[in-house]
Amino acid sequence: MRKAIAVAVLILVVCVGLSVAIASAQVANEVVILGGADEKPMVNARIVQDEVEIGVGGVMMFRIRASAVGYTPAERGRIVDARLVYALSYADIDPDSVMVYPVRGLPTIYIGNVRLITVYPSDAEAAGAKTPEELANFWAASVACCLRSVAPWERVAEDM
Repeated sequence: MRKAIAVAVLILVVCVGLSVAIASAQVANEVVILGGADEKPMVNARIVQDEVEIGVGGVMMFRIRASAVGYTPAERGRIVDARLVYALSYADIDPDSVMVYPVRGLPTIYIGNVRLITVYPSDAEAAGAKTPEELANFWAASVACCLRSVAPWERVAEDM
């Protein structure tokens, strides 16, 4: 009986430790531009796109093909565009600063401390990826690759 209680306590301690580690994996001083239900971006088009290209200056980084958390691809695209503009304007632009971190168990792409997009299972399914993590890593690599050509020169990190 005592061994069972000791094992249960040990498992509880390990679970709490893992949850703290996962929670601390998120980016410190994170910049998040939210799009809450009461702040949905206005999409005035009569026909809402099923696919939205995310990019800058004719350089396409990735495509959003699925709705998620109540947002259409067009609404998600508007939010990601705002986040991308903020990152290009204020973050240190360095391909190594593009990372994927878990947020509430889902892979989320960051540029420095700016949250760009969370990848949902619906995104992976629409893109033909096996998992959201696979798609997030693909999108992150594309963003990192494109940063040098789209970033304002003054914002490019000195060590590039």
